[in-house]
Amino acid sequence: MRSGGGDVSIVGVSGSPIQGGNTDRLALSLLERSGREHTFVNLSALDFAPCRGCAHLCAKSNICPLEDGLRPYLEPVLEADALVLASPVHAGTITAWMFGFLSRIWCFHHLRNLLEGKPLLLVVTALFRQSQQGGVQRFDEAVRRWGHNMRHLGAIFHATDVPPCYKCGVGTRCKVGGLWGMVGHDEERLRNFVVTPDKFRRWEDCPETVAEVERYAQVLAELRSGSSPADPRA
Repeated sequence: MRSGGGDVSIVGVSGSPIQGGNTDRLALSLLERSGREHTFVNLSALDFAPCRGCAHLCAKSNICPLEDGLRPYLEPVLEADALVLASPVHAGTITAWMFGFLSRIWCFHHLRNLLEGKPLLLVVTALFRQSQQGGVQRFDEAVRRWGHNMRHLGAIFHATDVPPCYKCGVGTRCKVGGLWGMVGHDEERLRNFVVTPDKFRRWEDCPETVAEVERYAQVLAELRSGSSPADPRA
């Protein structure tokens, strides 16, 4: 999807397996509120592979040759004035989709780092507020470990309080999942817990998150064209 106006383009990439969920809507809201031209993609909607390590095929061209669902988005990522990368926390870190994406854009890191200095905003969602520090830190580290030395603008974190247990079918009997922790490992509270529509909370109803989205949307709105380096391949 492309929309907006102005001469600054932003690409948003979500690694959430829930299309249209809190992570997707949060990232999309940032793009839309920025007023800039933008492209958004949810990686779980694509059929693509992680990096296959075939550096002899991408080192000279700086573009991954794999023809799959991710291929059409590589040039827009490279040409964008800024990136918004979003991921929920899975097992303490980013999702496999996001990790696969970061591995594939390694093709921009040969001879010269084509992404170096490109403005980057991270969006992280998780079940618990306690996941904020670790989730943001591991996302940041994953980006840096792949050699993508981008200019980090900051990170937005949102605690959803919506465990998969609400939908799995055995959440009120399971003593392993997130709901068990939410009820304080109390068997009676778990047994009496009732999943109702109001428990599926949305980031739009969290004033703190809304304020962060508005703040960072303004940061994106104030970016100038050319804030990231020109393509060294030219």
